[in-house]
Amino acid sequence: MTTLKNIVLLSVKFGSGTSNKSGQPKPYKFANVTYVKPATDFINDQHNIQQAGFDTQEVNMAFDIGLFNEFKSNCPFLVPVNLMLDADPDNPARNIVSGFELVKSGKKADF
Repeated sequence: MTTLKNIVLLSVKFGSGTSNKSGQPKPYKFANVTYVKPATDFINDQHNIQQAGFDTQEVNMAFDIGLFNEFKSNCPFLVPVNLMLDADPDNPARNIVSGFELVKSGKKADF
């Protein structure tokens, strides 16, 4: 298990359904956590993109309604929390959010 420390969450999404975009019904499901991170410049030989402020980052979450409800009910948004990460069972090379823990008071986000 890995921990992302002092992460400021914006939203948690959980959904499933059937898409008919391609004409053939195709089931889908998703669970994502969106958080804030400092904006970074992108500079190389062909680009010079400078940024200030914040960007958003999205990471997959375990597709578990109980976990979603735990975030929805007990996770404070826009204040630092620690995100718990585990290997994605569908792709062990990637991590997914498997939980969170509150940051002890007095801690600030790592910006």
